[in-house]
Amino acid sequence: MTVDGAARLDSAAGCERVFRRNGLPTLVQGRTLRRDVFGRAAPFLLLVLVAQLSGAVNLSWSPATNVLAVLGAVAVIIGGYIGLNRLRGRAWSTLPQEIATPELAFFVLVPALLPLLFGGQWAAAVVTAVTNLVVLALTWFTVQYGLASTVWWGMARAVDELGASLLRLVRLLPPLLIFSLVLFYNAEVWQVFDRVPTVSSVVLGVLFAVLILVLVGLRLPSEARAALAEAGAEVPGAQTLAPLGRGQRVNVMIMIGASQLLQVVVVCAGVFALFVGIGVLTVTPAVQEVWAVGGGWSVPLTLQGADLVLNQSLLRVSTAIATFTGLSFAISIQTDAMYRAEFTTGIERQLRTVVAARVRYRELLG
Repeated sequence: MTVDGAARLDSAAGCERVFRRNGLPTLVQGRTLRRDVFGRAAPFLLLVLVAQLSGAVNLSWSPATNVLAVLGAVAVIIGGYIGLNRLRGRAWSTLPQEIATPELAFFVLVPALLPLLFGGQWAAAVVTAVTNLVVLALTWFTVQYGLASTVWWGMARAVDELGASLLRLVRLLPPLLIFSLVLFYNAEVWQVFDRVPTVSSVVLGVLFAVLILVLVGLRLPSEARAALAEAGAEVPGAQTLAPLGRGQRVNVMIMIGASQLLQVVVVCAGVFALFVGIGVLTVTPAVQEVWAVGGGWSVPLTLQGADLVLNQSLLRVSTAIATFTGLSFAISIQTDAMYRAEFTTGIERQLRTVVAARVRYRELLG
């Protein structure tokens, strides 16, 4: 381990930062749901709560009435929180140090009362409550398993990952790139995605996203076991560490899966940008007129006197081709031996750092 790496492990807090930075917060001892999961997410939940003050707005009312309604909603939120503090035996102005069941119930139910109190909008109240439940579930998953840390540190290397992923794509799927170009200049493809309903596009996108998740997740258990075993074998003292618990093993799998998904997303983004650029330069308004496409919004452009256009049809076709490419890439990374070796080496290097931090963490905590 480097001198800098050793310096980071001179305290338990330093080891815990290593765990969190590598997207493995479940390795922190004494971690609680109330303090370390929902407590850390409190600023985000507060922003969501403030945004939901708009639930008091009614478009059929005048602007002045809506302003009064929002002020009334603020009063309801503040009054409800004061009441919660008094029920829990705290001073009325006490800020929550931990987010427990009463605070979570407050987050779900009180904003749902706003559309009900200001306009009798029952449907909006139910939608708000369900939305807040979904927000809490996603917040728990993201913070509990360090997904934000994994994505954040992955995006810090986005430029490098873009180049590496596109190089792997060229090596893995050269026929696909040629096929994608041929598909892109097919009038029928443009006509299909120009006229397909928006809801159908959304359903299709969700379907492909689920397929990608399934493909990436198929090998995660075996990959996590192999990577942990390899990393543990190379770190002195790791053989005597306690085995990871079920939640910690799930955390490792999510970290590895998120790293793979980030590469798929990078490839999709690169292919999308490529075809948008090609489309703007070559699929001109005249070509789109011949193909009988170009519905929806459009932004006219000019380059050296030539008429170009960026419009809804181009973005739809580029998104579709990028999604197909991402799915094909996700399939190929599960079968290409060279890619698997490169990816596994990087994960094992990352896990060696984590295992070394676990060894030092045990020493510091006794």
